[in-house]
Formats: sequence, structure tokens, C-alpha cells
Amino acid sequence: MKSPRELAISILVKTQAGSYSNLLLSQYLTDDLSQKDKALVTQLVNGVIQNRLLLDHIISQFSKIKLSKMTSFVKNAIRLGIYQTYFLDKVPDFAAVNESVDLVKKYEGQRAANFTNAVLRNAVRNRERVSYPSKDKDIVEYLSIYYSFPKWLITRWLYLFGADFTERLCKAFNEPPRLCIRVNTLLTTKEELLMRLNEEGADAVPGHLAQEALYIVKSPPVYQLKSFKDGLFTVQDESSIIASLAVGSKANDKVLDVAAAPGGKTTHMAALMQNRGEIVSWDIHPHRVKLIEENAKRLKATIVKAQVKDAKILDEAMLERFDKVLIDAPCSGLGVIRRKPDIKWSKKPEDISALKKEQERILAVSSKYVKPGGFLVYSTCSIEPEENEKIVEDFLAKNKDFAYDDLRPYLPKPLHKDLKEPYSYITLYPHIHGTDGFFVARLKKSRFEG
Repeated sequence: MKSPRELAISILVKTQAGSYSNLLLSQYLTDDLSQKDKALVTQLVNGVIQNRLLLDHIISQFSKIKLSKMTSFVKNAIRLGIYQTYFLDKVPDFAAVNESVDLVKKYEGQRAANFTNAVLRNAVRNRERVSYPSKDKDIVEYLSIYYSFPKWLITRWLYLFGADFTERLCKAFNEPPRLCIRVNTLLTTKEELLMRLNEEGADAVPGHLAQEALYIVKSPPVYQLKSFKDGLFTVQDESSIIASLAVGSKANDKVLDVAAAPGGKTTHMAALMQNRGEIVSWDIHPHRVKLIEENAKRLKATIVKAQVKDAKILDEAMLERFDKVLIDAPCSGLGVIRRKPDIKWSKKPEDISALKKEQERILAVSSKYVKPGGFLVYSTCSIEPEENEKIVEDFLAKNKDFAYDDLRPYLPKPLHKDLKEPYSYITLYPHIHGTDGFFVARLKKSRFEG
């Protein structure tokens, strides 16, 4: 069986070839690994990916061979060694260096191992001598290297948000997210769940925004807890919880969730509706519709009807049928970099504009399912204006029967100050709100035509 560091390098090599780290972690972290080893592999993989540019900057100061000339295995073994010695206090330097060297010897031979050993030992001995770009002379280069983000993204955020905001945003995106769960109020209360978790060896604290949210402080694997299997909670970030709160669903409503998988918002709305009414939940992929069905069953959300459906194609049988429609639109995902750090390396500037047509189409089609006097919520896990408020503004300019609707009655009070006029949309940021990056807007359809 491979060691945690050997598994980590194997995953990193594959991510560099284009695979997604979260999928590889699910594949590689099998049941024969201890929880401690699973946690270490995850930390090592995510840490190297998050800090890749900085690690390469450090390596380049101690290696006579350019990174482009190294094999992928050697490069990632050195990155792993640097990450452990520079970022992790609990790993002794000699252990980090020796295992990287031994693994390179196993896979690449003695000569490559000697080179790896020389680079790592030199970097460990001389870490105080590492030079970094000047923040005053070149803010783009500094933020790009120090926080490990591509220059195009840094340049973009500096233009949108300014230097201080961008630096705090980058720092927050590199911090591991806390595990957030949502209390399933169909089956329990927050107080009862806290007691139950404590009995199962888990500690949790209340969320700082949504009433239904709890943050796990320490716990056995949550998916193995009986309280999870019994449907008393589900894993869901507070940003996603806030998006479903914004819908304002209530008992006996008819609700459509057009891009619902894996079902976090759908099942939350079912709880808010006390399982009275109807929620139709769509996804274009059959295997993801199955996830909605499985989650609804576990959480006892009996009013959910999951269906395979392409939200870009108009279904005339659904016209003006729903009181509320929720669109969690496909997007760049640049708001969830904390959870999926390889997003910042896989995305390109053109990806943002390329998604615009799909977002516009889904919004235009889905709006036709809203009853007169009904409501439409548009959300994304992005912080980019082109995917968010600009999409909504363009839609409103073309659809005079829709207008912004006040979000204040539906959102936690601490968020009211961050709502944009006319108090109808909000962008959440990790360094401000402690959540994933997320956008939510609420619209109302006129009761009258014209």
C-alpha cells in the first residue's frame, strides 16, 4: 500500500495533467486508509495546489535546473517537500526531505534522487534567504507569487476591488474552509442535534449567519455518524443555505429548482415548507438527479420530485406554473477556490465570457415558469460581476415584467448592510462573511402584463 506522501504525489502528477483533485481524492482515499492518513493526503494535495506558484518561486531559487526541464514526478516531490518544511509545523524537516528523496529514487532513479535531495536541503537551510517580489514596485507580481494566483486573476481583481480587498480575498481563498452543516428541521432542532453530535463524539458551534447552520469543530467522519445517516443534517456551506433562504419558500408553495443537484437547496426549501407543497428539482445529468433523490430520501423531504431536464430548453407544460423559481446557474466556480484550489489554475479569462450565453439562456427560459406575482432567485458560486449582477441587469432590461425584490425579509440581519440597492442582491466573500464566494439576487414578476 502506498504511503500518504506517495499517494499525494501521484494525485498531484495527475492534476498537472488535467484531472480534478477532488475527484482524484475520492478515488484514491479508499477504506483501507486510516482517517489520519486520509486527512494528511488531503492536506498535502490541497496545500501544494493552493501554493503552487509560491513553491515554484522558492524552488527556482535553489535549483540550477529549470522547472520546465524536471519530470512531473520530481517537480511535485520537491513541491511537496518544500510545502511541508515551509508551511507545516508538525512535520520534521528531515522526514519531509527524506521521504521525497526516497520516493524520487523509487520512481525516477538515484540521479534524480540526488538532485531532489540537494534542492530540498538547500531550501531548508536557507529559507531566510528566499526573496519575494516587491509589493510596492509590482503589486501584481507580488500578489500572484506570494498568494499563488494567476496574474490574469490578480489583475482582474485589482481592477474590480482594489489592492487591500484583493490581498485579503487571496489570503482567505488559501485558508481551509470550516465544515458547515445544515440542521434538518424536518426531523430535529439545532439544540437536539448539538446534543446528539456530542453523544457521537463530535463538537459543533452555531453558524454566524444562518440559524440552520452549524460548524463542526472536531468529529469522526461526518458521513459515518448515525445522525447523518438518520437524516438529521446535511453538509452545506452557509452561502448555499442563504441562497435557499432567499427564495422565501413557504408551506403549500410550488417551487422549481432548475439546477438542483446534489439537492442541498432543494431539501432546505422542503424543510422551510414543512413538507407541504411541491418542489420540482431538475438536473441535466441522470447520475446527479439520483443524488437529489438519495438526499431527499435520507432527509425525509417527501415533496421533492427530481427530474432529468435541460434548463436551457423551454418546457411549455411548465409555463407560469410556479410560485418561486431558483436558478443556481452554471458558473466559473471562482467563489469556491477554498474547496477546489485547482479552479484557479484550470480557469482562463475567456471562461467567464463563455459561460455568459448559457447563464442568460437559463435565466430567460426559467423566468417563463414563474407565475404572475411570483418570485425568481438567481445565484452562482462566483464573485465575478459578469456572471452575477450584469446577467441580472441585462435580463431586467429585456423583461419589463420583472423587477428587483427586497431581500431583507429573507436574509439574516448581519447581511442587510451588504445588500446592494435596492436591497435585492448580495455578493458573499470568504474574507468578509466567512463563507464561499456566492451571489444571490431576488426578482419579482408583475401580476399584470405590459
